[in-house]
Amino acid sequence: MIDSLNSFRPRIYSVSELNFEIRKNLESSYFDIWVEGEVSNFYLHNQRNMYFDLKDEYSKVKVVMFYENTRNLLFDVEDGLHILVNGYLTVYEKRGEYQIVALDIKPVGKGALILAFEQLKAKLEKRGYFDRVHKKAIPLLPGKIGVITSTGGAVLRDMISVLDRRFGNFHLIVRNVNVQGATSPDEICEALDDLCEYKVDVIIIARGGGSLEDLWAFNTEKLAEKIFRCPIPVISAVGHETDFTISDFVADVRAATPSVAAEMVIVNKNEVLKSLAQIIGKIRNVVCGKMVLCKKELGFLIDRRFFRNPVTIISKHIQEFDEHSTKLTGNISRILERKRKKLIETTRLLFRRDNLSKIITLKMIIKNLSRDFVSCFRNNIIFRKNRLELLLKTLNTRSPVSLLAKGFSIVYHHDCDRIIKSVDDVDEGQKLRVVLQNGVLLSKVLSKIYKKRITLE
Repeated sequence: MIDSLNSFRPRIYSVSELNFEIRKNLESSYFDIWVEGEVSNFYLHNQRNMYFDLKDEYSKVKVVMFYENTRNLLFDVEDGLHILVNGYLTVYEKRGEYQIVALDIKPVGKGALILAFEQLKAKLEKRGYFDRVHKKAIPLLPGKIGVITSTGGAVLRDMISVLDRRFGNFHLIVRNVNVQGATSPDEICEALDDLCEYKVDVIIIARGGGSLEDLWAFNTEKLAEKIFRCPIPVISAVGHETDFTISDFVADVRAATPSVAAEMVIVNKNEVLKSLAQIIGKIRNVVCGKMVLCKKELGFLIDRRFFRNPVTIISKHIQEFDEHSTKLTGNISRILERKRKKLIETTRLLFRRDNLSKIITLKMIIKNLSRDFVSCFRNNIIFRKNRLELLLKTLNTRSPVSLLAKGFSIVYHHDCDRIIKSVDDVDEGQKLRVVLQNGVLLSKVLSKIYKKRITLE
């Protein structure tokens, strides 16, 4: 009996063997499970492998997801996110901890695409990609319009129809791309570079309507970066009016449909021509009114006494000059008379003192002073006379009466007082009024000879 007991010995496992056995049993028993919970302690190693805890109200379990699966996720996993994890249960033998190796993750409560859209929108909005300050203005009349779309769809035909109806002679450059599928975002980014290199004035990214999956090419971060950095204004016309994509928020202008984008990118030619005609009419009315006012002011100036008989103004100054000249001459005469009397009295006194030499000296001084005084007075009279003559000459030069006296004439229309300034203002055979110094001539235009033609001859 004792020998039989001694022969029965339990198996002894090493730690590694035990963890290995547990891992095999767990992986075979829980090879395809779905676990729901909330993400906590999230960590992304080298932008590749994800590690986090999946917890509920009472417990938690560790989860790892490797790069070959994380790269297929459309949204970002982050703390607090409520998710469903699909994978298998295993043991990390080095630490003896069991964990879930995740193969796929889905958000709870909303689709993965919607969550990815909201996450990317929030990220780009935080960077300022949607701010109005970065939006570029669409040119009023673009010389070259670039369109990025699929040439096989009806979108391009609708846009061409709208552009042709609004302006007609437009310059359209179409860059064909796939607007759906895995390669679509890269193709659209390359198309943006190509149109920028071609130096178009505005770019339209266009696509018809579709589901969120169909429009997903326009919800990528790569395309958003490319549109934001694009130096040319971009119009996003993706889907129908109710569809919104990331490209709509980043673009400089969002159009509800591709046809609306075609209406926005170029003005209506007929409306512009009508507006220009109205503006020209207003300008013509303003100019005509200004000309009438100027004509009245000119007539008022012509009727003034100064222009009709400028001699009357000059005569007033001549009279004043004569008065001042007479007054000045009288004052000088009186001063000279007083000086002469004083000189005689001084000479008489000097002779009494037998100081003949002093008398002679003083006489010479007086003679010099008298000569200087007369010279100064004469120069002053000459200066004032020259200044008066210059004023009279200036007035006569600027007077329209003097122009007519020199042989010039003024030509008017026969039936109105409008002055003719150019050969283009009259027609052959038209009657004219020619105003001369002493009368008016009635004439008729026999022919028009332009200055250029005279030079050539």
